[in-house]
Amino acid sequence: MPVDLTAPIDLSNLSADADAMLADLQANILKGHGREHTSNLFFQFDSAGADAVKKWIKQIKVTSAKIQISVTAKHKKALKKSGGAKLDMQSPPVILVFLSASGYDSLGVPLNKTPQDIRFRAGQKSGQAKLNDPPVSSWDQQIFAQRIDAMILIGGEDAAQVQKAESDLLSKKPVEAVLLGKEIGLAYKNANRDGIEHFGYVDGRSQPLLTVQDIEKERNTTDGISVWNPSFPLSQAIVKDVGGESDNSFGSYFVFRKLEQNVNGFKEREDALADELCLKGDDRERAGALMVGRFEDGTPVVIQKTTGMHNPVPNNFDYRDDAAGLKCPFHSHIRKTNPRGESVRPGLASSLDEERQHIMVRRGITYGERKTKPAGKNGGIEFTDQPTGGVGLLFMAYQNDIATQFEFTQAIWANNKNFVNSGTGIDPVIGQGDAGGQKCPVHWGGSPDDSSKPFDFRGFVSMKGGEYFFAPSLSALKNL
Repeated sequence: MPVDLTAPIDLSNLSADADAMLADLQANILKGHGREHTSNLFFQFDSAGADAVKKWIKQIKVTSAKIQISVTAKHKKALKKSGGAKLDMQSPPVILVFLSASGYDSLGVPLNKTPQDIRFRAGQKSGQAKLNDPPVSSWDQQIFAQRIDAMILIGGEDAAQVQKAESDLLSKKPVEAVLLGKEIGLAYKNANRDGIEHFGYVDGRSQPLLTVQDIEKERNTTDGISVWNPSFPLSQAIVKDVGGESDNSFGSYFVFRKLEQNVNGFKEREDALADELCLKGDDRERAGALMVGRFEDGTPVVIQKTTGMHNPVPNNFDYRDDAAGLKCPFHSHIRKTNPRGESVRPGLASSLDEERQHIMVRRGITYGERKTKPAGKNGGIEFTDQPTGGVGLLFMAYQNDIATQFEFTQAIWANNKNFVNSGTGIDPVIGQGDAGGQKCPVHWGGSPDDSSKPFDFRGFVSMKGGEYFFAPSLSALKNL
């Protein structure tokens, strides 16, 4: 039975075709790999030595979705058997391979075996005007100003495991595959063991779920899926891989961006906004929530005006009860990048299905080391410094169409000061534009005069470079 791309996959009831698809699909697409340490290696190929490079790539033990699911199942079984006690076992590293359009060209792959997404073929540098990205001259020059042909991601449970896998891989590398450099990912968890980004906010909570098991887990172990349904079809992230060896060969378009964060600037601006709104004591935390859309612990500001709704972090909400943006402003980051039905209106999306087509499967990880102190009982941390740079997010996202998903989200939603309403202002976190123009409610939920104050909040995330890639099927890599 052909794999049904119009629905999530049921891992407990796999057809032969679905099982074959999982064995040929790279890990990390359908489910995050879960490793807290990564090394992202960037390469440029010498086309004169294409045969040597292809031989090397074919020898890389790329992790399949099937292996990832099997390892996760074994770990869960062992954890259950231990009664929840900490396990003294280490999962194997995850290794993933991504090729850019120039990578396919440098390897001499025939055009009919190469992914044909128009924006993939053009590359991320060509989108500078559309995305309002900074000029390439301001990108990190060693890696991102260069032609990037491939990225190899190695994920591990600790830095030593990643380093060993990286050394093994590079020891077999031919000279024709030039290592331009690498970016090191390091995940941080708060006291509740939720992943956080460098501004201190829970990150990655709202994700498209592509397996029946993850959807049922969301339904049964969190605040549910009755209001916002996180269920998405496989087609949200995977497409047929024309380079694969069968009808069950699929891959995914992959966007990588290095986003540097000015933590000190962001926090100072939060304080200035709190002063402007005359917020006192614990209420000052709401200033940042008006920009992000959640408090630091993940509490959605549209649900309540104070922090505290965590563990698990809520996600079963939309904005129907805040039509005027007096609880969660229209400009807030999570409202801009996941409108949850709000853009279904004349001149924007014609239906909720159309709006949902723009959502990406995000798999980013923070980079850069911070000063921290322990928080909670489960190995969580609290940041104790406020760097102006050198830290940020390695943004990574899978999709079926780069223009419709990543570029649309960045250009039409985040950067657009008139989305969803005229004069909304740009996304204060990732928006790239000359004018912030945001307005913040003085009183949560409004007041007799529904007063709000203009406040320009932007410029604390800097794009330092990136590229568009494709995550080929394992058979396509073997058949290069």
